[in-house]
Amino acid sequence: MLGENKALEILKRVVSMVEADQAEAILVGGSSALTRFANSTIHQNVFEKDNVVYLRVAKGKKIGVATSNMTDAESLGQLAKKAADIAEAQVPNPNFEGFARSERAPRIDAFHAETLECSPQRRAENVKAVIDAAGRFNFLAAGSHSTSARELAFLNSLGTEQYHRFTSVFMNTVVMAPTSSGYADSSCLNIGDLDPGKLGEEATRTCAESQNPRELEEGQYDVVITPYALNSLMNWLSYIGFGADSFQDGRSFMSGNVGESIMGKNISIWDDGLDPAGVPLPFDFEGVPKQRVNIIEDGIARGVVHNTISARKGKTATTGHALPPDEEVSALPLNTFFSTGDKTEEEMIASMERGLFVRRFHYVNGLLAPRKALFTGMTRDGTFFVENGKIKYPVKNLRFTHSMLDAFSNVEMITREPKLMISDWMGAALLPGLKIKSFNFSGKTEF
Repeated sequence: MLGENKALEILKRVVSMVEADQAEAILVGGSSALTRFANSTIHQNVFEKDNVVYLRVAKGKKIGVATSNMTDAESLGQLAKKAADIAEAQVPNPNFEGFARSERAPRIDAFHAETLECSPQRRAENVKAVIDAAGRFNFLAAGSHSTSARELAFLNSLGTEQYHRFTSVFMNTVVMAPTSSGYADSSCLNIGDLDPGKLGEEATRTCAESQNPRELEEGQYDVVITPYALNSLMNWLSYIGFGADSFQDGRSFMSGNVGESIMGKNISIWDDGLDPAGVPLPFDFEGVPKQRVNIIEDGIARGVVHNTISARKGKTATTGHALPPDEEVSALPLNTFFSTGDKTEEEMIASMERGLFVRRFHYVNGLLAPRKALFTGMTRDGTFFVENGKIKYPVKNLRFTHSMLDAFSNVEMITREPKLMISDWMGAALLPGLKIKSFNFSGKTEF
């Protein structure tokens, strides 16, 4: 970790070298470590330490972007020249009116030294706890375990300066038997909060209970889905619908529907990079402080997230959701929250007369009909038939094809305890489990 002073000094140096009207620089740095395992054996252990500088410069309304992971004076000078040359070759962006002049974002403590100092030995011991849990049933475990410590610094020629550092921990596993599998994952900021034994037991239990699945006909079933399954749906909803690009192009299910009811009254979805319950990120990649954005409120579409350019195009204000300047998408929610209810997973299953308990979705595709949020995908790693409030038997995987607007208009129950789901890049989602009425399954598999 460079620390705030050194990181900002690097950015000041490169911005001062730019020959253009305006410049802004972002440094994303830190370290990450990863341990992978398969067939109940660790097979890979890697460590990476890097600092990447993104430089964006403006010549009038022409914008150029260049990146480098070299921070010596000569390399920064080359980066400054490259970004300026790229800007000169661009066509003017009519919606660009200058970079952001922002106040300092609030300081949020999301950094844990214990995570930064996590050793390969400690990660190996955590993996062993998962392998041991699977081994008690003679199952095999595969998965990964990562720790990271990152810092994000921002500076532009208008005087905006920001800095934030954070840690994150992620572990997942698939426990496998000849006819079944079980999945579990866990995310946290502090390695001391991770319980690998509990993670292994969850995946192993699911694997044991889902052996020898039976065939089930496609059709409409009431479903209880876990946060794992909801996370796959939310990732796609955010991508196709909650950002400014698809909204302004008319491709989003939010387009033309702001102020209209598009989901059930018990559904609220918002983004909040300042909430410590998630993985806080107090400013965006344009140095703009984050704010809470209500995307869906009591089922009503309220709006999408913006960066400065999309905001000016839409004659509104940026919400502080700019992505790195080399990304094709301008703005997306990175810190998503979903309304909770008052039920447990067990209570939702007990309330079901006839339906399915789905632990996870796989190969989800949200591009079938984005205006309707029509998705398809597969169940995976534990799907169970439920009758009269009891899990009766495991079933073979099914393909679903269903509109998420319809699904989220038919949510009958929501769990009270959400699960933290950290992204493999930045940000996170805090998601509950749901009971959904009449979910459409359009096909079946042989496994």
